[in-house]
Amino acid sequence: MDIPKIGLVIKTLRLQNKLTQQQFIEKADLTRSQIYYIETCKKIPRKQTLDKICVALGISYCDLINYQYSFDSSTPSISSIEAPGATIG
Repeated sequence: MDIPKIGLVIKTLRLQNKLTQQQFIEKADLTRSQIYYIETCKKIPRKQTLDKICVALGISYCDLINYQYSFDSSTPSISSIEAPGATIG
């Protein structure tokens, strides 16, 4: 998992929730510069900030992390891993 990509995940979720940056800033009680640095992957948000973001997006912290894993295409899925003699049924 590439940790800095969390900002892209947050931006994607914000857009899926049809929230403008201003609406998101107000819901999450964050500043415009915080959102800018997070969404452009220039800074990694602290846990406290992630908690505010999750509340604003209406998701749990675990959902955010799980979405991060599915968002990161470099993470192989179990079905793409080949093992000699193994079959997936």
